[in-house]
Amino acid sequence: MAQDLPKILVVEQGPGGLHSPSRLLQDRYRVVTCPIESVALEYVSESRPEAVLMDASAFYLEGSGIVERWGKASPGTRLLFLDTEGPWSLLMEIAETDSGQVTIYPSAVDEIATALDEMLGRDGAGRKEYQDDRMAFLAV
Repeated sequence: MAQDLPKILVVEQGPGGLHSPSRLLQDRYRVVTCPIESVALEYVSESRPEAVLMDASAFYLEGSGIVERWGKASPGTRLLFLDTEGPWSLLMEIAETDSGQVTIYPSAVDEIATALDEMLGRDGAGRKEYQDDRMAFLAV
């Protein structure tokens, strides 16, 4: 069954930065982790995962160069950045290097898998929507 799950590469350059969220993804994704960017770039060019998840600090420090490098290694693989602060997280995707547009999905850290599902456009199997006067809620 794990072979049928979409593959996500989590690049962790510092100890523990993405450890907890990557663990939360294991029920819905086949998670592969790598701490060394050069090895991760080689892996992504050969295995073509659905997405690469990196700590947002890599983007903050390097800017669009990191997006270009990963795009060349695996065209079509989505590059996502994760920024966590306490119980909250932001999943970010840079639209195009020249446009400067960023798609942002905020969520609680323990709901990171649901946010990733939405960002990747995965179907809502097992989820139900219900309405409460002014808002629609998604129950997992």
